[in-house]
Amino acid sequence: MLPSAAALVVLSIAGAGAGYAADAAAVAEPAPPSPAVLAFDRFMVASSPVCSFEPSRRCVDMGWRFADADHDGTLSLAEIKSVRAALQDWMAWKGDAIPPKNRTGVTLGLIVFDMIGAEKLFATLNTSHTGRLTKAELLADVRLDDRPLGAVLQDPKSVDREDLAKKLGGAAPVVNGMIDDSKPDAAPQ
Repeated sequence: MLPSAAALVVLSIAGAGAGYAADAAAVAEPAPPSPAVLAFDRFMVASSPVCSFEPSRRCVDMGWRFADADHDGTLSLAEIKSVRAALQDWMAWKGDAIPPKNRTGVTLGLIVFDMIGAEKLFATLNTSHTGRLTKAELLADVRLDDRPLGAVLQDPKSVDREDLAKKLGGAAPVVNGMIDDSKPDAAPQ
């Protein structure tokens, strides 16, 4: 989503040994999810239909409201790192309940995010150099419209791939490989 949102660690490795213990009781009773993971899960449940079927701006707005913990209309580096950590923990908690295609996409996104680094990505996007990322800065290379966000991001006419590649540096080929330019999900309306 954010492009929400958004950078990354291989979560399968992180979650693989999380519940491992020598005795069966420890394996049978995994730790309950943290409040941050539960909040992220509620966000995912609420935003999934919006991001899948409604205009892209609504999806971005939902993601922005979720990430903007202090409700000041901008995102700090700490807020972005918090969402990234909640996403990773949520992925580990949900595990195989996440469809393989979705799990792969999110994992690749986390890998790209981590390749670039939160600090570098934030500094690159924060063109005003205020230490607070605006929605306009985040979306500088994306033209939202009435299609769902996935269709917008796959449409080469809606994303300035060249400028985005400059911002992503060495991670650009990975991102380009994740996007299939030849098959946008929907035609422009």
